[in-house]
Amino acid sequence: MYLRGITNDDLLSEVRRRLQGIDTEYIYSSSDIEMLMEKHSLYPMTHTLKTERPDRAAAMLADGKVIVIVQGSPFVLILPTTAADLIEASEDNYVRAPEANFMRLVRLFGLSLCLLLPAIFVAIMLYHHEMLPTDLLLAIEASREKVPFPLVAELLLMEFSFELIKEASVRVPSPVGSTLGIIGGLILGQAAVEANIVSPILIIIVSIGGIGSFATPSVALSRSLSLLRFVYILFAAAGGFLGLICGLFINLAYLSASDSFGVPFLSPIAPHNGDSVLGSLFVKPIWKKEMRPKNLAPKDPQKQPHISRKWEK
Repeated sequence: MYLRGITNDDLLSEVRRRLQGIDTEYIYSSSDIEMLMEKHSLYPMTHTLKTERPDRAAAMLADGKVIVIVQGSPFVLILPTTAADLIEASEDNYVRAPEANFMRLVRLFGLSLCLLLPAIFVAIMLYHHEMLPTDLLLAIEASREKVPFPLVAELLLMEFSFELIKEASVRVPSPVGSTLGIIGGLILGQAAVEANIVSPILIIIVSIGGIGSFATPSVALSRSLSLLRFVYILFAAAGGFLGLICGLFINLAYLSASDSFGVPFLSPIAPHNGDSVLGSLFVKPIWKKEMRPKNLAPKDPQKQPHISRKWEK
């Protein structure tokens, strides 16, 4: 599905070429189409946006994107997808711009906590003690005095336990799932602290990171961040902040070089194509959304008149 006269012909041809190049006997869902069309199958970061909301699909169509609908699947694929699309929530279009921007800031902060907080904690505790006040450092070391595991092993154990509880709560019925989350988060956590298996500060770090993962608007992005979080922990354990920066550099270099159906994944941040970087990260009032994204190269770049609120005249 696309809008004739708006969607770029090269984008449309590329989507059709990949769809026609699929040779398989059965297609069960839109996820099958996604995995058969994407270039970056082994990289943890998703490059395709799926949605089951007609309003969001319609908004993406108006921007000049292509939508793939699979019979029998409640999700549609939105092509191409950039990093700015993954951090956008449908609720941003239903509230005023200041409220939407505040929620997006909270969302970005939660995303950063999910991805980097455990790794930063490992880097500080293993290599950079001078960053913490002395009283706080002594309190953390006192809480870990009787824990028999190294810090990295303790953190990985807690992260795997959190992912196990999260996965188990999805698989069981809804009433039991909420109960399982309470038991896993409170009873097991408290029992682990009292048994000196883990330290209280580590439970706080893992819990804050887990809450940050729930703040991400896309389920696929949340899973990608959860997987990358383990990679950053290993980088931080290997070299402190230097290792963490090396991991970030490798990740950003790969994302900068990747694309989604010919559109750079990090555009308009990298490469800069003339669109406002802040405009892609924050929500503008609806009467200021005059132009379509330049990275899509739409046939009709103007989305609405320069003065859409003519009553102001």
